[in-house]
Amino acid sequence: MKTLLALILLVPTLSFAQDTFEMSSRVVMRSESFKPIIRTLELSHLTSPDSFDGKYFKVVKGKSDEAISFNDEDEALVLRAATTYFHLNKAREWFIRELKSEYVQKLPKLTVRVDITNQFNELGHFANDKLDPQYNNALTIPAGKGIEGRGIKPWEMEIWFRPVKKVHIDELKIKNDGMGEWGGVLASFRKQMHMSTFQRFLAQLIQTQTSDSPTIMEQTFGWENLIRVAGTSIFLELAYQYADPLARAFSRKWFWLDSALVPEIIYHEYAHVALSDHLVLSHSSSVIEGMADFFAGQIADSPNLATKIKDYNTFNGKKATRKQQYQVEFETTDWANSDFVFGMLWDLNAIVGDEKSPQFVYSLREKINTSSTIRKQLIEGILKTCATDCASPFTDRVKILRRYNSRGI
Repeated sequence: MKTLLALILLVPTLSFAQDTFEMSSRVVMRSESFKPIIRTLELSHLTSPDSFDGKYFKVVKGKSDEAISFNDEDEALVLRAATTYFHLNKAREWFIRELKSEYVQKLPKLTVRVDITNQFNELGHFANDKLDPQYNNALTIPAGKGIEGRGIKPWEMEIWFRPVKKVHIDELKIKNDGMGEWGGVLASFRKQMHMSTFQRFLAQLIQTQTSDSPTIMEQTFGWENLIRVAGTSIFLELAYQYADPLARAFSRKWFWLDSALVPEIIYHEYAHVALSDHLVLSHSSSVIEGMADFFAGQIADSPNLATKIKDYNTFNGKKATRKQQYQVEFETTDWANSDFVFGMLWDLNAIVGDEKSPQFVYSLREKINTSSTIRKQLIEGILKTCATDCASPFTDRVKILRRYNSRGI
């Protein structure tokens, strides 16, 4: 039987306009219930008739400068390229349509690298191939001047999506005889389960090898998609409460993540690009990660996801087992993967309003920077933004302070 990969087809629509055209391609999407599905959708703004090279994005493999061909023999690679290309255009259009971002409109074409294992080198672009290859994640890198004398050309901002690497549970070196291997994983993660980024909250999916040749959907979203909806942090909290039955249900041995096929990760990474006019990509911090998390949720625009966020976010979720109190460690780079700032920003919906909160948080970026702390600059920035953007500035700022005070800020 042919696998799902055999269904990946590209069909020209013959729609041309101003030296660009559209092609139909299979991409990974979310259904209305937030399930991962593959649909045939139009890829817009293409400038090449035979590759993923467009007006705003060019998708390449690894360190190559050549766009991935529509007819590449690696069908899984084509699906990754099509999915990232589609969702990046969607994210770009969202920032222009909803926030009228002139900065995004003027950005140069962005190179998108899939299946790249190199670390980033701020002087040389790519670290040596043999230096600690990277898998199962994604990142956005800042532009660089290169080194002319060594033949290293300048580069613009880029988004990198790592390839998949299956990790056996034995490599995690986590054991817990009381709950078995799966319980050991839960117990270990539970210590920091509220410290995961929105990327992890949505999409650092714990996978299992269900067959010798799993389909692309199984590879990306896991066995029966049970971990897909709520995300790692929330799922682990729920799983911990029901450890015994889940330990029997999840006799898992393998873990991995195909970040190029998860729409929310793609939105998160593009948000870093769109916010980089004020939040430069010098280093990772809780504030800039939380900002990117917020816009990833807005671009996703899923009622099902919004409900999960409202119920289970660890800042104030009604169904969260415990609400996370502020800790000074959140200000450090080691804790940049905290979902605390995301919860703070999402909570503004209740005060500012769902329709106004995206513009509110977008305006907030002008009052903070990459090095801003949560307790000082972020709080001050939110209050200053509220002074000009809230319907009832005095009352709303009091509400904000009360809500934040309840979380130990």
